[in-house]
Amino acid sequence: MLSQNKVSLYLLNVKQSYIIVILSKMITQIKFSVPECTYLRDPQETKLGIQLIQSSIELIDEIGFDAFNFKKLALSMESTEASIYRYFENKHQLLLFLYAWYWSWMNYRLQQETYNISSASEKLEMAIQLLISKLEDDPQTPFINEEKLKRIIEQEGIKSILTKNVDAVNNGGAFEDYKQLVEKLAGWILELNPSFPYPNMLVSTIIEGAHLQHYFSDHLPRLTNKNASNDNVKAFFSQLIHSFIANHNNNTNGNSH
Repeated sequence: MLSQNKVSLYLLNVKQSYIIVILSKMITQIKFSVPECTYLRDPQETKLGIQLIQSSIELIDEIGFDAFNFKKLALSMESTEASIYRYFENKHQLLLFLYAWYWSWMNYRLQQETYNISSASEKLEMAIQLLISKLEDDPQTPFINEEKLKRIIEQEGIKSILTKNVDAVNNGGAFEDYKQLVEKLAGWILELNPSFPYPNMLVSTIIEGAHLQHYFSDHLPRLTNKNASNDNVKAFFSQLIHSFIANHNNNTNGNSH
């Protein structure tokens, strides 16, 4: 047993991503290793950096990424633009940090929630639940409001990828956790149907499609099928992934005769 006054550090290796779990007086706080190409100085390491991340999430969620800039962020923090530029070269690098942090956190959550599940089908159901359903703030990461961060990822996150320098950013490992998560779910699909030819495409389509459907549900409801009493987005994509795999199974078996 750990003494309540003792601080212990644990390193959990999730492929190339390391999670530092700090236990102090029974309170758990998690710090994720984010690729160095997403910052000039890791904001998780200083009080000012943590405030910067907190304030940027609040401000981007409030006014949107297009209207967001470091001058407005400095005002909201009661700090200076120069202090922000010590951590990030520009606002796109800051968005990239938030994007990478989010997928590192989702990878961690998925591992925790599926650790004792052996069925690939049940793992996929849990993954869809985590990836698609609305999120609440996670008390294990007190300096990040995950509910607001998820909205940012859904509405603004794709801007991290759709840039001219995406190849250089990708080579720096910025999207590693997102790719690991897609490959993890793709592996479970292949457990259900080893001959299914499009597992990665199906997973990434479901993730990005869910982001769009949540956005449509909030702002353009005639483009979706919003239902106040049911999570139709989760239900739709859960049915889609299983029916898609099952239909391919049936087609493959039919063609073999």
